[in-house]
Amino acid sequence: MKVALLGIDVLSALVTRLQERFRSHIGTVLPSLIDRLGDAKDQVRDQDQALLLKIVELSANPQYVWDRMLGGFKHKNNRTREGLCLCLIATLNVYGAQGLTLSKIVPHICNLLGDATSQVRDVAMNCLVEIYRHVGERVRIDLSKKGLPQS
Repeated sequence: MKVALLGIDVLSALVTRLQERFRSHIGTVLPSLIDRLGDAKDQVRDQDQALLLKIVELSANPQYVWDRMLGGFKHKNNRTREGLCLCLIATLNVYGAQGLTLSKIVPHICNLLGDATSQVRDVAMNCLVEIYRHVGERVRIDLSKKGLPQS
């Protein structure tokens, strides 16, 4: 746990120092940061999510980062899939829907509605509710095109 937290602290300092110059390193660090969203310790998951939001704030726009995180929705660790949904909710609450092409992300969340783990299904539903809160009927129409029931 200490190693993970120190690593996150070091990366956080780099992001703060380099700001938009860190953008070229995002692809290198994201796989490890996505893995840490599934860490057994709450503190590691929380600091990891805070670092991901910091990267979005200082180094790249939300869509740039999320385009590179979509693979995490298929991660073998259910806690990682859950953490990714929570991170998307946090991103929406901080940046709104304007900076994201949600139509690219929604299909991944819809897949999680059928996840084997109930926590993942629940947080995926909460994620869709949050998206609906930000974009309204457009997401419902988009979901009906994908064959999901109206409810």
